[in-house]
Amino acid sequence: MMQLMKLIALIAGLLIAAGAFGCAPAIGPAATQRTVSQSMIDTSHPRAKLIIGSKKLLGKVAVIDPRFRTVGQLNQAEVTVQNLTDNRYTLEYKFDWEDNQGFTADSRSVWHRFTLTPRQTQRFQSTGKNPQATAIIYTVRFPDDAFIESYKQKK
Repeated sequence: MMQLMKLIALIAGLLIAAGAFGCAPAIGPAATQRTVSQSMIDTSHPRAKLIIGSKKLLGKVAVIDPRFRTVGQLNQAEVTVQNLTDNRYTLEYKFDWEDNQGFTADSRSVWHRFTLTPRQTQRFQSTGKNPQATAIIYTVRFPDDAFIESYKQKK
């Protein structure tokens, strides 16, 4: 009986030591940075890079479900943006297209403004301008209000 108690104490001590020296999950700034960067840029789809362009949007807006189809000789992409909160957001998005090797295939993209109401899901589509446009970079962000206001004042 005494040997069993010693064995249990030894195993408990080893488990505590293992948890203290590297087996516990990482905490602190390095762990937070890893999580933030993975959340801001999603590369899980082979033909889509989905970017949340502001840390303030993390956990509040999700960019999900990239889909592709062929329209004639061109590729068309669709992504879904979902408001995860009970707040209303005015945001901007843009599609950039790349070829199979990761080079820019369409550099004429512009920002488009849209509004998401609480818990709303909205889909956005884009068609590549040439047959080499096979992958997308989709970015959603808050509008750059300071830039827009200063531009209006100059006119």
